[in-house]
Amino acid sequence: MGPLIALLVLCLPAITLGYIGFCYASPWGTCRRCGSASAAKRRRTCRACDGTGMRPRIGWRLYVYARRLHRDGTR
Repeated sequence: MGPLIALLVLCLPAITLGYIGFCYASPWGTCRRCGSASAAKRRRTCRACDGTGMRPRIGWRLYVYARRLHRDGTR
């Protein structure tokens, strides 16, 4: 049990930093709700992406939220 916990403690920061870097480099992902595989399939009524087929990733939304929270709290 001890080596497993040590492995998790070592891998979790690496995975977290990798996801943060991925969201910073590519903040937009494809919309999962409307399944925007091609331009012909895009629905203009999708509320999640407004018919663009792209929506911000969860990590990017968390980053923007934290940035706004910090900015508004320091004024």
